[in-house]
Amino acid sequence: MPIGAGFVRLEVKAGDRIEFLVVDSPLARALFHGIPAARLLARTRVAGGHGADDTARDVHLRSLLRAESPAYEAVRRAIARHARVAEDEGTLEASESTIAVLVWAVASAPDADASLSEIAPAAGEASPCDPEVLRACARYDARLASRAADKRAPAFEACVRLAALGSLRPRAADRVRWIATQLERAEIGVRLFGDPPTSIFPRRVDDEIAPSDRRMAAIHRAPLDALVAMDPRELGSAIGRMDRAERGAGAEVATFVADLARLLAEDGTVVAALSQPDPPEIDDAPPSELPGGFASWVPTEWTPATAGAMAQALEVGKTTPARARTAVARGGEAALDAVGAEMLEVTGHASASAVFAEILSYSDRPRDVLRLVTYFAIAPDPVRAARALSACTAAELPRVLGAWLDGMLPTDGQDGPESSAARVTACIASLKPYPRLYGAVRPLLTRLAVATPE
Repeated sequence: MPIGAGFVRLEVKAGDRIEFLVVDSPLARALFHGIPAARLLARTRVAGGHGADDTARDVHLRSLLRAESPAYEAVRRAIARHARVAEDEGTLEASESTIAVLVWAVASAPDADASLSEIAPAAGEASPCDPEVLRACARYDARLASRAADKRAPAFEACVRLAALGSLRPRAADRVRWIATQLERAEIGVRLFGDPPTSIFPRRVDDEIAPSDRRMAAIHRAPLDALVAMDPRELGSAIGRMDRAERGAGAEVATFVADLARLLAEDGTVVAALSQPDPPEIDDAPPSELPGGFASWVPTEWTPATAGAMAQALEVGKTTPARARTAVARGGEAALDAVGAEMLEVTGHASASAVFAEILSYSDRPRDVLRLVTYFAIAPDPVRAARALSACTAAELPRVLGAWLDGMLPTDGQDGPESSAARVTACIASLKPYPRLYGAVRPLLTRLAVATPE
């Protein structure tokens, strides 16, 4: 299903979506050839999570590798080996699919210092990866499990995504083709898909990767820059005439052009990528019955038992934080109520409670604010809990937080190191990076026998 000359080496299938990226292509090549895959994995954080929080990534690792398996321990050791350098180099936001490719690579490599270019086999070569790990990772990218596919394609495309400076949301391929047709009309005269200036893939392997294995292509940037630089009055007039010719046409094209202008504010190579759908959902079932332990888990009814089952699925890696967020979003207030109550059962599932706190942090309902503050007061790790708390924008949060911690302070002055005073001190210290919350609780330090942290 051709779209344009820029896609002569990219096969677009029915149902595919196209996503536009601006990429630092030299960095992508450097990540592919010169950086150990384990270090890249150590630097990743699941996109959309709290910056330095490893919870979502670690839950995803367990879902791919099975906790306590030899593969899981080997990958964790490889990550630990690179942890210090990775911390110095900074975090990289990555989708679950990109992390799955990195997990596959690290699980395939006996050498923890091997780069993706050294690990990924060419077409026709088997992947030296544990079959169960390979099957789990292939749910995110089927090319990994295909002997006929060139594994260098998904490996390098993972580096492209890690080196992306910005992106546009994926659109259905047929809508992108329709938008391209509108823009090529004589009145606007911009050809969205022209011949690519160069391939996005590394030069020495580019000729060996078949079109069927590629999901990315570079496209000429100059026509796109010219489009967004057009006089807004002329462009608006032309788009308005489209709307009269076909109902709704102008609005869709105008939205695309506005999005494109924001993307092109970044310097770099423009890449069109075929966006993969999420791994297929598996019918709802109790976590113990999920086949292979890698299934997503989407409840149809929210009860306390439902939330407890989801917590256990998160804890053992049978579902991921991203899927939990999606399920709760679909479940509405009933889902928020269920996971909010389950979140407070921290002794049974500390990691799942942290995920539930992150989910609730986007709610401003008074009951959720109170539950978040309660969780913060009892969480095993107040630093992690503080990150979730800081994401909540409810206006009453600082007041509720201050009152709650004030109520935890002792009245008799007889506190040992494990007392409520010690807990309040730890909670206040964890809030220091978040001025809105820290300012509300800092006065409590005057009632504690500790120095104000500076």
